[in-house]
Amino acid sequence: MNIWISILVMMIIGGFIGMMTNFIAIRMLFRPYKAIFIGKWRLPFTPGLIPKRRDELAQKIGQVVTEHLLTGDMIQKKLQDEGLQAGLVQTAQEFFKEKMALEITPTELAELAGFQNGKERLVEWVSNKAVSETERFLNEKEATKLESLIPDAADAFLTKNLAGFSELGITRASDYLQSDAGKKQLHLMLETFFEEHGKMGSFAKMFLNVDSLTEKAQRELEKLLKRPEMKEALENLLITEWRQLLEKNLGELVSSEKKEAFLQQVGHEARGFLENEKWLNRPLQENLAKYEQQIVEYFIPYGVERLLAFASDHSGDLLNRLEIAALIESQIATFSLHEMEQIVISISGKELKMITYLGGILGGVIGIVQGILALWI
Repeated sequence: MNIWISILVMMIIGGFIGMMTNFIAIRMLFRPYKAIFIGKWRLPFTPGLIPKRRDELAQKIGQVVTEHLLTGDMIQKKLQDEGLQAGLVQTAQEFFKEKMALEITPTELAELAGFQNGKERLVEWVSNKAVSETERFLNEKEATKLESLIPDAADAFLTKNLAGFSELGITRASDYLQSDAGKKQLHLMLETFFEEHGKMGSFAKMFLNVDSLTEKAQRELEKLLKRPEMKEALENLLITEWRQLLEKNLGELVSSEKKEAFLQQVGHEARGFLENEKWLNRPLQENLAKYEQQIVEYFIPYGVERLLAFASDHSGDLLNRLEIAALIESQIATFSLHEMEQIVISISGKELKMITYLGGILGGVIGIVQGILALWI
């Protein structure tokens, strides 16, 4: 009986020692917060591991985050995610529709944003911003094909509606041809034709009545314009020209000689448009109501697409400028040691308790083994 009691006592003592050893080891990760001195002699293992290595820990966490977690490739991949783009487009569209319902003018909106002399400041800011952003865009995208700059939705919309453009062009041409101005222009062209051919033209003019020839040409041209083949040919021509235009670089369309004049025109148009008091003093929904569908369906998706593309292309540079590692290090430095302890405990409190209990179990097992070995000695 005494043997079993001895083994039980040794098991309890071993379990208690093992549990307390692990408990103290865990507590020594955080405690004490400061070094303890006996005279000039510093007590070993003080301060605790985390207080002692706090700066190094903050630096390593920042390094791990920037090198393995929050990398430029990861940010770029996320910015290119179609789900993110769709979500941002939906949010922007809902925000725009919400603001469209407000009775607020552009001038009031500028003053709410903190601009004193709202109208003048708004006009000046938008005009300068329009010029600077246009210049930056032209410089950055000079060697970029127009096809890459136009959103797919806009390309699809224009391609789809080229048939309407061709029909409109034929209608306008027919209307002009039937008008007095069109008839006069056609008569003048025939007169010029005969004059340019010298004697042969003068000889032919003796046998031909220019007025009747003009009416006949007018009728034939009208028939030609109404032929289905004409509409199809014009539509194919527009599509071909559009595709050729998309293949050109932006620099070919806006050369360096034209750029300065173009930028001046942008600033002038922006200023002239904004200085219209009626526009600035009317509620936003009155100004934009007729464009609301185009803004929601085309401009907002295009704006979000370009914004995400820009952020994706410059994600690495953006992370470098943000200095995430230094930001994390400085943020951790603001935590008190008690706060850091509570953070670790809140994350891994159960696991730390299990480690404590495991020490007790191992200590108990060792106590039993020691008790059994004591029987043989």
